[in-house]
Amino acid sequence: MKANHRWQRRSVLLAGIGLAGASLFNIARRGREQSGSVNTTASLQSQEQSMDNARPLKLGWSPWADAEVVSLMAAQLIQSRLNVPVERVMADIGIQYESVARGDLDLMLMAWLPGTHRDYWSRIRDRVLDLGPMYSGRLGWIVPDYVPETVLNSIEQLKDPDLATRFANRVQGIDPGSGLNQASLEALKRYDLKDVDLVASSSAAMAAVLAQAIDEKRWMIATSWTPHWMFARYNLRFLKDPDGVFGGTERIHAVARQGLDRRAPSVTAFLSRFHLPDSDLDGLLLQAQEQSAEEAVAAYLERNPDRVTYWCTGRMSAS
Repeated sequence: MKANHRWQRRSVLLAGIGLAGASLFNIARRGREQSGSVNTTASLQSQEQSMDNARPLKLGWSPWADAEVVSLMAAQLIQSRLNVPVERVMADIGIQYESVARGDLDLMLMAWLPGTHRDYWSRIRDRVLDLGPMYSGRLGWIVPDYVPETVLNSIEQLKDPDLATRFANRVQGIDPGSGLNQASLEALKRYDLKDVDLVASSSAAMAAVLAQAIDEKRWMIATSWTPHWMFARYNLRFLKDPDGVFGGTERIHAVARQGLDRRAPSVTAFLSRFHLPDSDLDGLLLQAQEQSAEEAVAAYLERNPDRVTYWCTGRMSAS
């Protein structure tokens, strides 16, 4: 009990300072190295249960629509099907990368590659385990579909100051440290948009501002990405990006600290199989928005038992 209490206090402290404290480095690394090989899911779980599982795996996530749902789904399956405790820790995306590389976080599920997070990735890629992509996405600037394409269909057209004025000379952004906001700042420079400002906020604030504009049939531009519940609720379109500032299709990867494949091999094996069909995601995220993330995840897992079995065990359905 004393050991459990000690780890809980350390976990709370780590989350509370945003995982930025280097003094917690040795805490997160304790109990990391384990030897031995295993061949089945059952033996993997048996090995993990004999380890120091009083300390839960720390899984980083950001307050983005897809990140909340995907991290919750993964955490629930790791705990319920693999019998490994998980603590979800909210943190800025840049802090997540550095924390996984240092070992302060065990996992993050929001690595947008190869373009969006290239700067973060280049600094830590040799110090982490890439467990592969879980789904794909796209990001850029969007407008409601009632804005005529004959008026605006490309970012570069906003160099026209009269046109920029019709959108209040602003683009509604999200988190200042996000790859999307960083790319948006680059777009302002690349397209020489001197009459347009990027307004940083949060993903929730961006969605709220967009919803209000749509209710009022007001023209506006927002930064956004797919998958996102907004695309299931509203008619939206991306503006063309002729210089490719926002890249093309991105893959969202699961990333683990080095050594996690030895401490929790069934977890890394699970995440290497954890693929969500892109066609499922916007509807799943809309259900999470209209009900709750917990209800949406529970309903999705109940509807897809064969997929869950494959993710957790590697066994394909006989049907």
